[in-house]
Amino acid sequence: MVKVVVNNGQYKITIPKELALAKGWGPGTVLRFIETPEGDVILREMPQLKEVVGKRKRRGKL
Repeated sequence: MVKVVVNNGQYKITIPKELALAKGWGPGTVLRFIETPEGDVILREMPQLKEVVGKRKRRGKL
């Protein structure tokens, strides 16, 4: 089950652990939120951003 959580004024969704493990998602994985014209929501992994975002976070730039 996916839940919407409010944290410091930001809305976040939780992803079931089984889904994250099956997709190979973990800390540092960047997902793009896409809404179709029909209203469906798609989460698409952005693999080219995974390493870059992780490095920026460690350096305190993000």
